[in-house]
Amino acid sequence: MLPGPEDEVAVQLQNLVDQCRHGSNYCKQVLSLYQLSKELQSSFSQICGEEPRSVLEMLLLSDQPERFRKAQAFIRAQGLSADTVAELVSSAVCVCVSNPAEKQVFRPSEGRDSLIQLIKLCDDPNLVGVKLLENLNAVPLRDLSCIVESLIVAHDCFSLTCNMEGIVRVLQAARHLSHTYLAPGEHYSLLVRLLTGIGRYNEMTYVFDLLHQNHRFEMLLRKKVDTDRGQTALLDYIKRCLPADSEKHNMVALCFSMRREIGENHEMAARTQLKIIESQAWVVNPELKSSLVKVLALLKDAAESFSKDSCVRQASRCVRTAKLVALQLHFLNQGSDLRVINLRPAELLNTVVTLPRCYQVFVVSEAYSYSPDWAEILYQKVILKGDFTYLEEFKHHRPLTSSLFEDIFKKLDGAPSSITPNVKRLLTHCDDVYSRYRLAYQQNLYDVTKTMLQDAKTSNYLNDRLAS
Repeated sequence: MLPGPEDEVAVQLQNLVDQCRHGSNYCKQVLSLYQLSKELQSSFSQICGEEPRSVLEMLLLSDQPERFRKAQAFIRAQGLSADTVAELVSSAVCVCVSNPAEKQVFRPSEGRDSLIQLIKLCDDPNLVGVKLLENLNAVPLRDLSCIVESLIVAHDCFSLTCNMEGIVRVLQAARHLSHTYLAPGEHYSLLVRLLTGIGRYNEMTYVFDLLHQNHRFEMLLRKKVDTDRGQTALLDYIKRCLPADSEKHNMVALCFSMRREIGENHEMAARTQLKIIESQAWVVNPELKSSLVKVLALLKDAAESFSKDSCVRQASRCVRTAKLVALQLHFLNQGSDLRVINLRPAELLNTVVTLPRCYQVFVVSEAYSYSPDWAEILYQKVILKGDFTYLEEFKHHRPLTSSLFEDIFKKLDGAPSSITPNVKRLLTHCDDVYSRYRLAYQQNLYDVTKTMLQDAKTSNYLNDRLAS
């Protein structure tokens, strides 16, 4: 605290401090007391007549700007011991809770930063924590709020210095208080305050248990646990201890705007239902349809939640599975018992070959991340069955490449002669003239090759290629 330029007394005292050799500390104390008397608008004699601890308390009770910095300077100048400061800080916590209407040293309304500055006035914050725990024995049980706040502040003190022994003492006292007094006395708001104030959610899951057992779980949501760690711990607790309570999980996740967690819960519920269907015999009945409708709704909700949290990959996965379930419902509603859900890898090829429409193959292959053998599918559909509508639909999704024609024609060995018209018709869809000619020649389709050599559109090109 530097003297103001207009204060001649303070200037002279500062000069005395600077020039004094043997009584420097005493001069600093006098200067400090004088400056405080001016700031607190008290007489110098009155300030000097008070104990240093009382003067420090007066400073901390004032509305002085930077009161913590000035208090720190005063503590150093007066040489106050860490024990004295710790006693002042610890008593201030209980006084604040007991008489909240009066002006206080500890002011919770100023936030956590103010509390930390207050604790750090003591060179050893552990001492403040120890004092708080020692003072608990003197606090009457009717003043449970004072006990709760003392434990919270003590935990902050020990956390500042990473004093694990002190933290363990606080956690043990908190557990005893919760089970012995707070829960039996239905002091649920204090129970929530204790949990959120200490903030060690994973070590204090018993509070979740007590609130759930007493049907007060929603108090945590009204409190709005404001840390990611707390929100995650709450959801993990529900997943681990209340796995069947999907409604509570979604309620918590929605309260904290945790869209990804809501999506995960919906998706897990949908996949669990699919597993249940897989474990049962495949019998088409109203129960199966009802289950699939439920799965579809869960997947849609999951995809929507993932999208809101920009989880594109998870949303896309749910959309692909939802399309598969919708396709399954389509077949069931058409009276078909064809199964496309819960397929094993070995079942995929036979299933996609059986599917009547080309788009359905894409739905199945995307859902299972499966690369279909299009040569085999087109051989079965177009060559053997003559379904050229299927081929036209395929062309809207994929190009008919020369390599694809090569693969299809490799499957013609041993095929019945009745398929020849389909082979010829398929060749007309091959845009590569030379590949079309070569494949026709290999299959002894000489009428096709002759026509191509006589056609003005292809003859010149083919003659040049054959000559080379």
